[in-house]
Amino acid sequence: MNLLSLVLAKHVGEELTLPLATAIAREVSPASPLSPSLWPRGEFGDYIFQCERLNSAREELEGQRMRYIAETRPGERNDLTDWNRLTEMQRLGQHVIYTARYRPTGAIVGSLWLFIGRDIDSGVYSVTDDVLYVDPNHRGGLLGLRLVQYGERCIFALGVRSATFHFRLENGADRMARYLGYEPVSTRVTKTHAGDSFADVPTRHKGSTHDSFV
Repeated sequence: MNLLSLVLAKHVGEELTLPLATAIAREVSPASPLSPSLWPRGEFGDYIFQCERLNSAREELEGQRMRYIAETRPGERNDLTDWNRLTEMQRLGQHVIYTARYRPTGAIVGSLWLFIGRDIDSGVYSVTDDVLYVDPNHRGGLLGLRLVQYGERCIFALGVRSATFHFRLENGADRMARYLGYEPVSTRVTKTHAGDSFADVPTRHKGSTHDSFV
C-alpha cells in the first residue's frame, strides 16, 4: 500500500471536513504551500480580505513589511528581511499572509502575517504572529481588528487550535487583544546590544555575584 492509502485507512468512516482534509494532505505531503483558494474572501466596508502569497503581490507586501519595521523599530534598517526564507516557509506551509485591500483603489492597506506550526509538546497546530500592519490613513475604523478576526476564522477552519499574538503596548493594541478574547499569559521582555563585548550588555546588576535568580 502507498502512503496515501495508509493515511486514508486511518480515517475510514469519518466525515471529510476541511480540517481533516488539510491534516491528510499535510501527512501525505508535509512540504506543501497553503493555497489562498482554501478560504473565501471576506468583506468589511470598503475593504476586501483574502489570503495572498508573496509571489503574487511581492512589491506591495514588501512595502507593508518595511513600513511596519520602520514604525516598530525606529532607527533600525528595514531592508534586511530574508525574503528567500519567508518564501520557502510559505512553500512549506509554515507561513501565511492575509491582506486587506481597499476596494476603490485595489491597493493593499493592511496585512496579517502568521507563522504556522505544530506545538512540539502537545502536537496541536498553532500560530504565532509575524506582522500586523495597517496603513496610517486606514486606522481608526476597526480595520485591524476585523482583519485579525478574518485571519482567525481562516486558520481555525484549517485546524489550528491555538493562537499567540504579541500586541504592542505603545499603540493600545492590548485593548484590541482583550476585545478579541486573548488572555495575557506572560511578559515579553527584550534586550538589545550592538557591541561585540558581553561586558557591555545592559544590566542593572553589573559585577554582582549574589543574584538570586537561577
